[in-house]
Amino acid sequence: MNLTLFQVFLLLRNMGIPHLKRNLEPYAERGAIAPCNVVVDGPALAYHVLSLASRTTIKTSPFEQPSYELLGRTAIQWLEKMEECGLTIAHIYFDGYLPTSKRPERMQRLIRSTKELFKYHSTTVTGVSRERSRRKGEKKVDLFPASIGGETRSKPPPPAFLVPAVLDALRGSKYGPITEVMGGEADGYCAVHVRKSGGLVLTSDSDLLVHDLGENGGVIFFTDIDLDSENSKLVAPQFRHAEICRKLSIKPDVGFSYMAFEISADPHLTLEQAAERSRRGEAVMYSREEYDLFIKTYLLPETAPKTVATCGLQLDPRISELVLRYLQITTTTSKEKDASLEMFLPFLLDCPSRTSAWEVSKPIRKLAYSLLQSGQKTSLKTVSEMRRLQTLSSGSQVDILPSFKVEEECSHLLSNIGKIKAHITDPELLWVVLSIYLDIDRTVERAKGYPLSLEILTQEARGKLNEYSWDVLQVFAQVLATFYSLRMLEQILNLQERKGNAVDVITALSDLPSLDKFLSLADFTETLQRLREAGGLECLIDLCSDMKDMIQHIEAIGKPPKSKKDRKRKAQSGAVEGHQVRARPSNPFELLNSRDD
Repeated sequence: MNLTLFQVFLLLRNMGIPHLKRNLEPYAERGAIAPCNVVVDGPALAYHVLSLASRTTIKTSPFEQPSYELLGRTAIQWLEKMEECGLTIAHIYFDGYLPTSKRPERMQRLIRSTKELFKYHSTTVTGVSRERSRRKGEKKVDLFPASIGGETRSKPPPPAFLVPAVLDALRGSKYGPITEVMGGEADGYCAVHVRKSGGLVLTSDSDLLVHDLGENGGVIFFTDIDLDSENSKLVAPQFRHAEICRKLSIKPDVGFSYMAFEISADPHLTLEQAAERSRRGEAVMYSREEYDLFIKTYLLPETAPKTVATCGLQLDPRISELVLRYLQITTTTSKEKDASLEMFLPFLLDCPSRTSAWEVSKPIRKLAYSLLQSGQKTSLKTVSEMRRLQTLSSGSQVDILPSFKVEEECSHLLSNIGKIKAHITDPELLWVVLSIYLDIDRTVERAKGYPLSLEILTQEARGKLNEYSWDVLQVFAQVLATFYSLRMLEQILNLQERKGNAVDVITALSDLPSLDKFLSLADFTETLQRLREAGGLECLIDLCSDMKDMIQHIEAIGKPPKSKKDRKRKAQSGAVEGHQVRARPSNPFELLNSRDD
């Protein structure tokens, strides 16, 4: 075997173990799943539920994507059906920390998602699909369909907060006590659980077949499960580790890992050839160094130190990773102190020809990152945010606030929230107004262009809004980004010692809706109308009291549009009085086409 360490690493991280599941299918146990304990791979459950809920929708339209409420409800119903068929849900594990070895794979996935977004935009540049399915509302989801169709045309990215939405739903259900965000990857914890206690792991990741699952452990895959409704049984191929080892005459302790390594190193081997090599122990005899790397990468993945891992238990997975990574960097005595802290932000459906929708709410996340370091001896100067990415880079840098600015920014946020609550009583509208204000504030700070949020509000007020346009998608994405940034701030504050303004900020954020209650794209146009009718414009004027130019534009939104004759008369009047009239740009979009991904 003439593989270098680097070649093996690429094989492992980018290709997985080629065709492992397909090769092992003849050795799987078929038939009804007998009553037993089941351990669930949480992220895999979330994506399986998405595929079920999207099965009958038009996948090229973001308006057709299932709501977070439906996704959470379907996840619970799916687990309940498992229990009705005699299985016991023993535990549900979610990733709370991913090893640094996965960074190249994550970066490539992010670049790929960005390219797919650009492609989707290029095919719908005048507006996304207006097609709607004939469903009225969101009907009951078929939990065990005969098949799950795919989509070959360009389509929008999956819902940005899919995994935390399902996690939220599980935490608020009877499954809450057995649902955990771990200080590592979920699949490793699933494997350890069944190795110690027996049972089956429910997953979509064939790499779990490599793990030592013990004498009474096995794997079943979400897409393989069928319902025998007549007998109230679930039927699926069951990949039982010990039984497959016996059928292949390989050692139960190391034979499977030997065989998997042989296949990863030479994908052209048949399963029988790989099994024969594993019986002879060729992997250890000739490629010990490469095999050790395989074991480390697959079976002994990096996890957060136990001393800090418990901090992530009640956090969203990505926020958990941020917190654990920071604590690991600041508590280590190694060269990792020089490592940069990265935040992989959820991937939003925003307009590729505009600045990332995450940019508007950056001040909130800057405050959150700064508060994360509050009271710590070691502080970092920046956090690198990974969002839309076209090429490999270090991300978008966010500077950490000095300690005296943290209190100041907390006070500023509290003041703005207080002003909004004085005008707006609907908690859903509160955060929409804040997002619009942040868009205005950023535009004024840059001294460039015209706030897209105000342009959309103007179009809505005039009855000229195209709800399918990419500009609406951009503003909606900015609202989602603001909401999640506030959620991040709240979760980080809940980890801190409660003192000073932090207590008041936590109280102010108590009205943040859960993900399943947050507004949807399908309702966004109606939400903008409700905002205008509920005093949202007056609220924005109050927030922008020191921005006279913006106040004029906001006031104009609430007034009937003037005729061409009135505009001409006003321009002539201004010229007579010796004033230079600065008209509002007829096409603000021309000024907004800058892009700093």
